[in-house]
Amino acid sequence: MSPVRLLLVVALALGLPAPAFAADPWPAEAVVAAANLTPVEGPEPNDFHQDLSGLAWNPLMRRLWVVRNGPGADNSRLWTLREDGAGGWVVDEQDGRRAEWSGFGDLEDVTLADYAERTVFVIVEGEERIKEFDVSIYGVRTLRNDWNTRPFLPLSGGSGAEGIAFVPDEFLDAQGFVDAGGNAYRSRRGMGGLMFVGHQNGGAVFVFDLDRRDGTFDFVGEYRTGYAETAALAFDRSLGALYAWHDDGFDTLEKCRLSSQPVAGQSWRRLDTIRVYAGPDHANNEGMALFPVEECRDGHRPFFMAVDDGGPNSLFQYRRFSEGCESLTVDAARGDAPPARVELRWNLGPAPYTLRRATTPGFRDSVVLVDHQDVTAYDDDAMHDGQTYFYRLD
Repeated sequence: MSPVRLLLVVALALGLPAPAFAADPWPAEAVVAAANLTPVEGPEPNDFHQDLSGLAWNPLMRRLWVVRNGPGADNSRLWTLREDGAGGWVVDEQDGRRAEWSGFGDLEDVTLADYAERTVFVIVEGEERIKEFDVSIYGVRTLRNDWNTRPFLPLSGGSGAEGIAFVPDEFLDAQGFVDAGGNAYRSRRGMGGLMFVGHQNGGAVFVFDLDRRDGTFDFVGEYRTGYAETAALAFDRSLGALYAWHDDGFDTLEKCRLSSQPVAGQSWRRLDTIRVYAGPDHANNEGMALFPVEECRDGHRPFFMAVDDGGPNSLFQYRRFSEGCESLTVDAARGDAPPARVELRWNLGPAPYTLRRATTPGFRDSVVLVDHQDVTAYDDDAMHDGQTYFYRLD
């Protein structure tokens, strides 16, 4: 008898629009219990106090990138922080140079493509342009590319592009990402992934295929989220999930898949929402970053939030962020002949959840076993000899 093989895939997409769910509780400690990193920049009041607007985490170099958009274009800043070895953080240094760069314009967010490169990609609001900078020398920024994406972004007064995240091709393929016409799409211009831009005006995500060789690009499409405003984006490569932070009174964290649904009569598509979480507070939160799930400890991992004009409360580390740190266990209880039974048990955060089974890792023809129910176990009797089964918990 051939062995039954199982693959557990935790926390991928549900594929239902956000309004189908009430927001789950914030999956971390209260803001008053979070670690306040604002004093890290220097004696207060310091340059973190005004206009922090974006964050990104480099898990390879273990550096936290922090963005400030002003006040004023000439006062924009970019920093990298590193762990100090004692549970805290410091501004990084290199050859006596402080990890601080300035003069980017209305810098709103930052992302990384290749974690081994000392290169950042930023979104500049108002200009509505994506720019690539070489920051290998601390304090010295060198412009490598400047993509004029403004014609494809719906700038309206002060409502402009706010978030940026790079998504590698492997995740686009696995989750069935498609272009505006519904055709499977992966990068064609050499970057090995696509650039996602979140916008304040309407809350949609706009996707671009950038060419670093000649500064050209292709516009892939517009993808609506569940809310009318998006202030920050972060793509978690350890889960394959796109997180969108919605500010402007929503104060909501939306977790999305890269798959999407067409909308009748519209040129845009609707991203598939996995879950929605209430935010930690009603501050002007504008940037976020998070550690990969490999860093989960006791069911938690770090999550970072930047607060625009937060004064002495402008940068926080939430150390007990449980989202993505779920524990799903399986026990295959086979008899002498099929069908066999697989026993699935999970110890998770806020219920309810959906459990799916498929015979392919893309879950395009999945079977719903638990339909958004407040349960923590399921026995599946549909196992068959030699078949590979994939289980996903949403």
